[in-house]
Amino acid sequence: MIDRYWLSVGSENKGPYTLSQLKSMWNSGLITADTIYCQEGFEQWVPFASLFPETPPVAPQEAAPPESDKRILPALVLCLFLGVFGAHAFYARRIKQGVAILVCMLIPVVVFFGPIFSTSLERIIIGDSLVATRTYLALCYLPLVFVVVHVLCDLVRILVGSYKDGHGLKITKWT
Repeated sequence: MIDRYWLSVGSENKGPYTLSQLKSMWNSGLITADTIYCQEGFEQWVPFASLFPETPPVAPQEAAPPESDKRILPALVLCLFLGVFGAHAFYARRIKQGVAILVCMLIPVVVFFGPIFSTSLERIIIGDSLVATRTYLALCYLPLVFVVVHVLCDLVRILVGSYKDGHGLKITKWT
């Protein structure tokens, strides 16, 4: 024999339901623990939680993605004024990026000022050719181009809110 159950919803009674129907309504959240029910043969209404003592599964809610504790405004100011030295990267705990920017900035400085401190300029001149010297210097200054392009890209990412800190968390708050 199949048991039949009735639910008291508001001022009216609904049913009969089977146990599997009630279990389905419980799991979907249509029935709460304070809903009362009556089973065929019962003399009184009882709380539904006594029928299924386990709690109903909670519908998964989208959790907010974790945010960085760093702020956009300081990152933006550092990128604008000291970005060529990697200050914004160091601020955002992107240490490797900051070091890479600094190294790329030091290469041209060493190439430019190195001969001044050496005994002669022959160390730069390759085969006494002015064209070769200009090519050599141009290749040495390519890291500067990398730095400028990289800082401009970081600036855009900071402005649109997609710049991430060293832990991979987006920097989303301005102040």
